[in-house]
Amino acid sequence: MGDCIIVCAGDFPREKIVTYSDDFVIAADNGLTCLMRMGIRPDLVIGDYDSLSEEGRMCLEELRRVAPDSVVTLPVEKDDTDTMAAVKAGFARGYQNFRLVAALGGRLDHTIANIQTLAYIKMHGGSACIEGDDCLIQVIRNETVHLEAGPARTFSLFAMEAVIRGVTLRGMQYELEDAEITNDFPIGVSNHIAEHAEASVTVADGMALLILSRPEQEKD
Repeated sequence: MGDCIIVCAGDFPREKIVTYSDDFVIAADNGLTCLMRMGIRPDLVIGDYDSLSEEGRMCLEELRRVAPDSVVTLPVEKDDTDTMAAVKAGFARGYQNFRLVAALGGRLDHTIANIQTLAYIKMHGGSACIEGDDCLIQVIRNETVHLEAGPARTFSLFAMEAVIRGVTLRGMQYELEDAEITNDFPIGVSNHIAEHAEASVTVADGMALLILSRPEQEKD
């Protein structure tokens, strides 16, 4: 089974979204406009459509005509965000690995909600990341994550609980061994991974937010 790709209503990516035949693509509200511009037809569209553009509405009406089962309309007053509803729809179809695209930018509260959605996915047995143009964000919990060699990157780690324990960082400029990090002091910000270097991060006890990004001077 492939990935569940959820395209949100934040800043649209500069590059075309990479999808494979076994992926399940969900447009969350105005994520439909993003997909339409890229020539990608979603398997499911879900939302209350309060942020849908006019061109997106035209596409939505066409989908309602030719594939009505692929359109889910949510009430405006609800507990779940459109992104969270999309995640639950992916889980219901058996998907465990989620990629959130266009989940950053726009309204800050929605960006924070999307990051919290990563924690929801992790706590429900799945894995997920937010793919930005210049960064990758994921939640890790009680595990070791190996970071493949690649271009030089900035690495940051933030506690998502009062304290996370057994934090070990290897292959970075600033390494740690079996340390504790709290959520009231950002000691984990702006570490560095050299070009072609392999690195790893371990959080033995607790949940953390991991952010990989290109250094500012390397961004276009």
